[in-house]
Amino acid sequence: MQKAEFLKELNKLNLDKNSYCIIASGSMLMYGLCEECNDIDIRTTKELFNSLNEKYHMKQSDRYDYVYELSDKIDVNCKNYDPNMIEYVDGYPVEKLEVNLKWMKENNRPKDQEKIRKIEEFLENR
Repeated sequence: MQKAEFLKELNKLNLDKNSYCIIASGSMLMYGLCEECNDIDIRTTKELFNSLNEKYHMKQSDRYDYVYELSDKIDVNCKNYDPNMIEYVDGYPVEKLEVNLKWMKENNRPKDQEKIRKIEEFLENR
């Protein structure tokens, strides 16, 4: 989904912008480092996570034990939520690219190699 559709889907949740941040490929989308992404990944406070789970009865992901599926388009986790690791892009809370880059390097997935290069180049020229 492109940025307009991404934000439309995210806005449907009507989340408190002080209680979550956009992570993963969504953060790259927000910074303009990619034109589209497949889903919406957010990191939340424990309070927001519990509220979302109560409302949507989220299912634990098969990929990571700390990720829950709110819908087929939206994944949620509350692991390591830190407001100090957030920047606002176009008025939306987005996890700092440095955090995203660190995670990608630690996991070193082949599909992330081009993303790593893009983020490093962006940060270097910032």
